[in-house]
Amino acid sequence: MLLTLGFATSCKEDMPQSTPEPTPVVPETPGTPETPANPTKPTLPVSPAEPMPSVPKPSDYRIATRMVVEPIKEKKAEMLATLKIEDFAWRGNKDAIKLEDLLPFVTFKASDLDGEPYTLTSEDLKQLELVDMKYEEHGSYNDYIAFKVRYSHISGTSVLRIPVSRREYFMQKFEVNKDFAPQYYLGGIAHLFPASAGEILKGYDRAKYAVILTDARADHSNNELSFRGQVYLVGTGIEDPVVVLDFEAKGFKPLSALQGQLTFVTSGELNEHMRDRLKKIQKSKTIADAVVLQLLQNNAKYWIKLASPGIQNTYGGELQWDGDNLEGVLSGGHDTRDIYLEDARFAINSARYDKAAGTVTLGVELIAANGIAVSGVTTTLVVRSVNL
Repeated sequence: MLLTLGFATSCKEDMPQSTPEPTPVVPETPGTPETPANPTKPTLPVSPAEPMPSVPKPSDYRIATRMVVEPIKEKKAEMLATLKIEDFAWRGNKDAIKLEDLLPFVTFKASDLDGEPYTLTSEDLKQLELVDMKYEEHGSYNDYIAFKVRYSHISGTSVLRIPVSRREYFMQKFEVNKDFAPQYYLGGIAHLFPASAGEILKGYDRAKYAVILTDARADHSNNELSFRGQVYLVGTGIEDPVVVLDFEAKGFKPLSALQGQLTFVTSGELNEHMRDRLKKIQKSKTIADAVVLQLLQNNAKYWIKLASPGIQNTYGGELQWDGDNLEGVLSGGHDTRDIYLEDARFAINSARYDKAAGTVTLGVELIAANGIAVSGVTTTLVVRSVNL
């Protein structure tokens, strides 16, 4: 900085001396601090996130031999999402995880003989090295990143471990497609699983993972499907699944949604059996609605299974009996295979005989299937050619 001083001088002692002019201030150029005469190494400011240690720093030897590592609980999910655990553990890249990768998610501490923990500062961490890093697989997928330390060229002897949930790590890679379940009924999806699974999982990296879906478990009371996924790592040569994950798909169509869709159409066999039975009855009784209803209710399953079941919607579709189970089929381009009514039970609530038309009109209701009670699913079945 240039300083200008002005002086007025006189050779006569009795002359008054002039007042010095004030020193003009020359503004500093922004970003160009003045160089001190005797420069010293500046002290690094302490970050608010890194308070000054509250206990004295142990010796380098104590730090090296009494060090521990503590994961930051609030950053567990972020750590699993950030670290390249898969590359490090199973894809042969031992440089995929280094000390600088771990530092945002863990704290290193050490103690003197008094046991008071000292948290290593950013300056201390510059002297820290991790050696013999490896991935340890344990039961229930509770694994560890394990290593020893070297601090200020002093080697520690203990193995430090950072816990890793293998299940939580891989669960980040896969997600159930929430739009899948509302399109289908649960029974058929569970019965034909996994062939019926389709896009039950959202798209994932198939170049890296192969997933085999197994162990479907249907909760018909809540219209939910639990299942497992065996995850294989493509390109690693590992034959066994690296992890088995549990998934749950929710929101399947309730059976009550069959109202207005479930239909029964008479068959030649049903017409014939109905006509023959009523002819026998009329020999001793007048054929009235109550008589017909009693006949049918005594063995409702028998009569219902003689009819042809189907689905009446935009495109239509067929159903078929498999023992006591009513199941959908793929026919004529129409797919009703998501419908599977195990041990389907029906009630015949009404019967009306029209002698002139030669018909018996039945009020039919689905009352149970798949181990749960069903209500509100009704339809009409007209039996024809009942000419007595």
